[in-house]
Parts: sequence; C-alpha cells; structure tokens
Amino acid sequence: TLRHLWAEIIPTVPQPPGVDLEAYTEALLARFQNPAIRHRTWQIAMDGSQKLPQRLLGTISDRLAAGQSIDTLSLGVAGWMRYVMGFDQQGLPIDVRDPLASMFATIMERAARGPSKGHDVAAIVDGLLALKPIFGEELPRSQVLRIKLEQHLEHLISGCPREARARD
Repeated sequence: TLRHLWAEIIPTVPQPPGVDLEAYTEALLARFQNPAIRHRTWQIAMDGSQKLPQRLLGTISDRLAAGQSIDTLSLGVAGWMRYVMGFDQQGLPIDVRDPLASMFATIMERAARGPSKGHDVAAIVDGLLALKPIFGEELPRSQVLRIKLEQHLEHLISGCPREARARD
C-alpha cells in the first residue's frame, strides 16, 4: 500500500521547514482517492526508466546502506519490471512507452523460455539491473535487492499480486 511505501521513504527525506510529512502524505492519499483526477496507471508507468532513479532508487540505496527494509520500494520496482515485460496477464501486448523500450524488448526476448512463452525471472531481473542508465553501478550488486525483485516479480507474473508483498 501507499502507506507502507511512504513508511520506507519518509525516514530518508529531510524534513522541509514548516512541513509535516505525515500530514502531507495524508493529503496526498486523499487526492489519489479523488475519482475526478484522471491519471491512468499507464501514464504513471510510462518513461519509468527516467522516473525510477529519481523516485525510488535513491531511497532504496539509502535504506540498503542503513540496513533497512526495502520491501515495498522493491515491489514498486518489480511492478515497473512487470510493465516493461510488454504483455498483460492474458498475454496481450502492453504499449510500453519509454525511451529504452527497445532494450527492454531485447531483454525479454532473451529471457523467454521456448515455445511455452514462460519467462526466466532471474534473467529478467539481471537484464534490467544491467541497464546502467537506470540502476547505475552499485544497486545491481545488492543481493538483497536482487532477491526481493525476483520474489516480487515472480508473484506479479503468476497473477498473485497480493503475494508479492513479501515480508522482511
């Protein structure tokens, strides 16, 4: 949930003077629940290669360095990885809109397992983590991150998103 995500993010954010981050997140949650705001999930996911470093990966690095949980943050990254696979739960194509979409497609082709169209989750995670413009040099070396991403992605691919929220 967003509250779990924010619980991992807020401790890494310097408190701006005069801003109550808890109150800010509650106001943001109320805004997200407003049905009049028409911001589609695909709009949030598009250009993820540009957004991930700014929005999640820096916080993941900080929390890993501090020995803290990255469970929900890594679920967000795994959700993006699921999107860039380029197909939905029914096997229908997803329009992946990203400057690196052709690289993602190549990674997915390499990770495909024969005619059954199954995918090697470790190969997907390895291939995407190898994209230095997104993940840099250090994050791909983290076994904690790699394991979390593989666990979450396996659940998301198998259609068990509730199971993707593994516990630390």
